[in-house]
Amino acid sequence: MASTPAITLFGAAGEVTGSCTLIECSAGRVLVDFGLFQGNIAEEWRNADPPALDFEHIDAVIVTHAHVDHCGRLGMLPRLGFRGPIICTEPTSRLLPRVLRGSASLQAARLIEFRNGTAPVARVIDPPPDPEVQQRLTRTIEPPVIYDHADAEGASSLISPLEYDVWRDLRPGLRVRLHDASHVLGSASVEIEMPGGHGAPVRRVLCTGDLGPRSQSVLRPRTTPPAVDVVVMESTNGSKKFGPVAEIEELLGAVLDRAANSGARVLMPTFSVGRAQQLLHRLARLRARGRLHGLPVYVDSPMAVFASELHQKFPALLAEPLRQEAENGGAPLHFAELHYLYSRRQSLKIQRGVRSAIILAGSGFCDAGPILHHLAGAIEDPTTEIVLTGHQIDGTLGHGLSGEARRVLINDEQLHVRAKRTRLEGLSGHADQAELLEWLSSMSPVPGLVVLNHGSEKSRAALTPLVREQCGAEVLSPRLAAPLPV
Repeated sequence: MASTPAITLFGAAGEVTGSCTLIECSAGRVLVDFGLFQGNIAEEWRNADPPALDFEHIDAVIVTHAHVDHCGRLGMLPRLGFRGPIICTEPTSRLLPRVLRGSASLQAARLIEFRNGTAPVARVIDPPPDPEVQQRLTRTIEPPVIYDHADAEGASSLISPLEYDVWRDLRPGLRVRLHDASHVLGSASVEIEMPGGHGAPVRRVLCTGDLGPRSQSVLRPRTTPPAVDVVVMESTNGSKKFGPVAEIEELLGAVLDRAANSGARVLMPTFSVGRAQQLLHRLARLRARGRLHGLPVYVDSPMAVFASELHQKFPALLAEPLRQEAENGGAPLHFAELHYLYSRRQSLKIQRGVRSAIILAGSGFCDAGPILHHLAGAIEDPTTEIVLTGHQIDGTLGHGLSGEARRVLINDEQLHVRAKRTRLEGLSGHADQAELLEWLSSMSPVPGLVVLNHGSEKSRAALTPLVREQCGAEVLSPRLAAPLPV
């Protein structure tokens, strides 16, 4: 174990996936997150090559939240020899087993589909895709299977919930506590207290995980960060500034107005945990203003359904007035026009038999899942509305639809894109540049060192001088697997 405390990024170093941070000191070693790399085939294969760590001697794995780029490799831990606790909040502990089982099922399905030649196809063909980008997304060898259902169950058995703001001792001199990050339900920033090197005083490090925006309307505001010596801070939106939430709702409201007038479908490619709940809340708010127009809303994702229903079980974590509604026995993300779909049969029935409706379906990148048959059945209809939210990986169908795609290939069909497309730029689960700086400035005192992770090099570069100028902190952007003494 290191005599001087050190931080090493084994993922999310100049990128936005694969979060994995090792904190080590003379008292022990803690791993914060163990997430999947995502984006293309090469990134997928990076997941099969775990960090060169002695997992048997890691004291705990702390999970900030249940997004796969932060937790998706947890299923590998049993085979790697890890037997310690996987510490997270109670809501995250409810989500993680489902996420891990779903990931194991998806890995197995992808392997079968590759061998049978039945893998889903979803790409833009006009304008022609960049050959280099297309090559990165084209699978020529079998996909890796990094863990199975038994591994997922083994990892789930190690999950150990911890309440917010409560210290947990891991070893003498080494302890952790969690702070609400208001990114998704149960998300946390991780504070680690440990001995300083060579007889120095106690050191405290705070790993932010993903910080939610100030305008997060589903969850309560994130808490004021504690005073620490070092912050490992996400920088996803370090180069972006978003407009007021009212502008986003007005843009969405205009889509619903058009759909109601034309009797059209509104298709929303959706991420299950976080984004789906934000969209449902926005739809509920528009309904209260008479702008849902009686359109039925279908959630075509069992995981999104589970995550949405979980919110009412943790009312203290919700924003007002959702908290009051949940505490009074209500379902704060439910309304009369909302319907849940649990099977492919139900999904296909809606796709074939219901014209005028709002459909939230996975996946958010439009690279697989039920959104593909919904798009195939409606993308050539000029009255169809496609609403895209959040980051889209370059080369995916979602990225193309958010741009200038005119013709697409979905499985065996070449389709002309005649549907209207709307991009909701500000509907992010991450704090923007101004909010990151505001959050950091609220610390008293501001830490002397800020380590930027979970952001592109562009985002880290944009944020670095602002942190130095406005907060007076030193800023570092470490390379992958390069230990940083702190």
